[in-house]
Amino acid sequence: MPHAGATLHISQGALSHTTWSTGAGTVVWEAADATVRHLDTSFAPNGLRGKRVVELGAGTGVCGIACAALGATVVLTDLPEVLPIAKSNAAASPWHERISVQPLNWADAAVPDALTCADLVVACDCIYQPAAYGALASVLAALSSPCLIAWRPRGKREADFLAQVTTAFALERVAHAQERETSLAWLRPVDANINSTW
Repeated sequence: MPHAGATLHISQGALSHTTWSTGAGTVVWEAADATVRHLDTSFAPNGLRGKRVVELGAGTGVCGIACAALGATVVLTDLPEVLPIAKSNAAASPWHERISVQPLNWADAAVPDALTCADLVVACDCIYQPAAYGALASVLAALSSPCLIAWRPRGKREADFLAQVTTAFALERVAHAQERETSLAWLRPVDANINSTW
């Protein structure tokens, strides 16, 4: 993170033919790299100081850890079987005191109250499984916070997800010439009671 003057050291699982069956969340994908670069460019050196960030589908935790490097207090969330790598990466980071890890299954009936006070949500590479679109859209609506979402376009299905969330969020795509294979966008709640500077 050159603008923040920070270096992230992230452990990840080995990429193999079984990655998809054992969990894609143990690998740092291109969208995470693009997200970290965007966060660094937009918020360095301490533009997230005092902010509360929730990372959905954290995987290795790289995006949430980047937010902590920019001053935020962060909760990394993912399925319980993926959390050990996020927990390990968080504990090894210089910002570990500002990072916690919590299981979150989007299909659960309710989002824990502790997560609903987020100033910012980061969701990176979370829209690759159409079967999860409804649950993810419900979680985003429950959090009702601005969200930076990133994905690698894999087909036309991503447009289906974006159509679902734009009933509750205004979508603003991030212009980024460097990441041709990655899309980034801000989702901002359209609820008039939400007061946001994002």
